[in-house]
Amino acid sequence: MALLSINGVPMPDPATYIVTIQDITKAERNARGSMIKELIATKDKIELSWIYLSPTELSTLLTAVGANFFEVTYLNPKTNSSRTATFYAGDRTAPALDFINGVMRYKDVKMNFIEK
Repeated sequence: MALLSINGVPMPDPATYIVTIQDITKAERNARGSMIKELIATKDKIELSWIYLSPTELSTLLTAVGANFFEVTYLNPKTNSSRTATFYAGDRTAPALDFINGVMRYKDVKMNFIEK
């Protein structure tokens, strides 16, 4: 089983895998100065990077995250089990390392997935 799959398609294993648990809240202080906080939702953000990707691997990854929203199956550190949820992709960087014999190699590819 892959660490990460998008719409059921296994993706290359990332070198960096950081899951941030984000609390979406509405917070304000009342007239007495006490904090009033309403928890609206808890969402995950997954920060990913790959040290090296071939053109085929990068194309597969970028195509998978090209839709407005997509299903991601990932290891949830809170439950230590697989979880599938709907995400969208933040900015995606794909720096070229070199171009040898007509083939581009990519280094330090990064992107974030933010839960819908």
